[in-house]
Amino acid sequence: MLSIYTNMDALTAQTAMVSSTKSISASMQRLSTGQQINSAADNAAGIAIYNSMNAQIMSYATALNNVHQVVGMNNQAGSDLQNINNILMTMKNLALSSASGTSSSIARTSNQTLYTQYRAQIDAIANASNFNSNNLLNGSLGTANFQVGINAGNVFTETFPNALSSNLGVIAPIGLSSFGSSVNPLVSGDLLINGVTVPGSQASSDTLSSASNSGSAIAKATAINSVSSTSGVSASVGTNLVSGTSVSNSSGAASGTLTINGLAISVSQSVASTLSANRTSIVAAINASKGATGVTAIDTGDSTHGIDLQSNDGRNITIAFDSNLSSANTGLAAAGTYSGSLTLRSTNSNPIVLSSSSSGNMSNVGLNAGTYSSSSAMYSTMKRAGSVVAPLTMSANDVVINGLAVSAPLAISDTSTQATTTSATKASSAIAMASAINAVSSSTHVTAVANPNVVVGTGFQAGNVDSIYLNGVTIGVNLSSTSSISNVVTLFNQKTGQTGVSASSNGSGVSLVASDGRTISIGASYQGAAVDAATLGMSNLLGSSAPIASPDTTMSFISNVTLSSPSAFTVSSGSAGNGNFTALGFKNGTFGASTEIVTLAKQDISTQSGAKNALNVINAAMTWVSNQQSAVGGVLNAMDYQTSYLSNTRDNLTASVSSLAGTDYAQTTTELAKSQIIQQAATAMLAQANVSSQLVLSLLKH
Repeated sequence: MLSIYTNMDALTAQTAMVSSTKSISASMQRLSTGQQINSAADNAAGIAIYNSMNAQIMSYATALNNVHQVVGMNNQAGSDLQNINNILMTMKNLALSSASGTSSSIARTSNQTLYTQYRAQIDAIANASNFNSNNLLNGSLGTANFQVGINAGNVFTETFPNALSSNLGVIAPIGLSSFGSSVNPLVSGDLLINGVTVPGSQASSDTLSSASNSGSAIAKATAINSVSSTSGVSASVGTNLVSGTSVSNSSGAASGTLTINGLAISVSQSVASTLSANRTSIVAAINASKGATGVTAIDTGDSTHGIDLQSNDGRNITIAFDSNLSSANTGLAAAGTYSGSLTLRSTNSNPIVLSSSSSGNMSNVGLNAGTYSSSSAMYSTMKRAGSVVAPLTMSANDVVINGLAVSAPLAISDTSTQATTTSATKASSAIAMASAINAVSSSTHVTAVANPNVVVGTGFQAGNVDSIYLNGVTIGVNLSSTSSISNVVTLFNQKTGQTGVSASSNGSGVSLVASDGRTISIGASYQGAAVDAATLGMSNLLGSSAPIASPDTTMSFISNVTLSSPSAFTVSSGSAGNGNFTALGFKNGTFGASTEIVTLAKQDISTQSGAKNALNVINAAMTWVSNQQSAVGGVLNAMDYQTSYLSNTRDNLTASVSSLAGTDYAQTTTELAKSQIIQQAATAMLAQANVSSQLVLSLLKH
């Protein structure tokens, strides 16, 4: 129909023109910006994805910058640590020079001057090591957290070390720990260290203990240190740990007063309460006064072990009970005074040789004679008293070393002790015990050796003896009131090949030694009757009379064992409690480490012995610095991996964003050309549509 009211052809052409114009505009915008999405209208769903991915790309760039900062910090720290290590190597050379006997005192003094200057240079480097106002090596920065990812949890934590000379070479030197049981004073001659006589311990040296001050570990360590410059050995006091005892319901809970280091403490227990609750009550009461007593109570957590008492400064611990209380109903150790242990360490890296004079008693200091390494942590068990019955044998639940229970010793481990016709048993010997400990050494890193069995007799007085029983061998003798110590010694030594025991005169009596640590069983008789033990020069060991009549009624003496490890180790009682554990010669605690702290800043290489000691410290410092360098290297490697991860992830996201929002020029130019053609065609058609309307006027003219 021909009409002027509606020109549909013109409207169609106009619509096509508008659409093509919009398409041309969109194509031109995309071609101009290079982006397919320029507004939300371009891709309503894609714009949210685009914005999120774009934000992630920016975040990854920031995280990469953070990683680069961490790399820069560690490069700086690593460089400074290498400089410190170079200085340490020079300091070691100085110490080596001073340690040589060919160096003069003048040369050593000069070495010490240079040593001090180098030490100051180390401090200067540590204080100057800096990155973006953060000091890296003087301990002030400590632990730092770095954001190395785009999420809150992507944090890398690094601890920056303290490389000042006061913190380099820090070691708690290892050494020989005592079993620390006796509170008898140390008497001059009781202990010789490397041939140097240690003077008697004095009460005035201990201002902390409330009783037996002269017999404390503090007083004994002071006496040992008074000759350390000559002996080459120093002593430090360890923690005094007094183990508790077993408590059962049958003991009867009671209230009363116990006294710790002279201070009366009220204790309240109830029969209606559990053993655990009563232990808690006692512990709380003791600890309420620990400021005054210097003693802390520790709940072991079970009624078998009871309550331990501990003095961290090594002072003596004195326990007393009123008539209502006892160790049996409190779980505390028996009434008495207990001394702590001490640790000896070599100050010149030489072995520690311990001995005593003929009249000395080394048990007063809780140590055993022998030669001990300066490079191992060691502890010797306490020597056990002689026994005329089968000696106590260690069970599987008696001893725990570094958290691992030691199995029961096996009789087949000891091929030396004579147990067939004596009171001894192979399984109870020091040899068997050491073998049981060594069976788990791969896990505990603690080894044991049976010490030479030394039996020191005193109080010789000649008398009649016709039979001596030694390690299953009957020795026919003819001792009388005119015999001498040398006669007794000669008789013993005639059978050394059979008994494994050698004898010597110590001036007051006879000393017996089994160098392989076998148990020594000894007895004697005269015409089948008892003899005075003094006739063997052993009245102090065998009592008023020696075991008599036959070899199987002899008295057996078990040697002790020495435990050693590359580092300090712990010994504790097992599930059976402290009864057998203590009777076997063990003590709860950590052994083999001195409480004395040694650092690079404290070394003096102006003497030969000081230089030898400094070598250990410098080596420890170099090892520490090397470990820190390794740690820095590990961080740099980790940051390298993190850089690769962040870069790859960012690149992948960028590619994804480009695919999502980037302009496809081939497609868009094609669309532009198409739209332009359509626009041109629409323009032409609009013109034609407008012309067609003029036909109506032609009709009206006619």
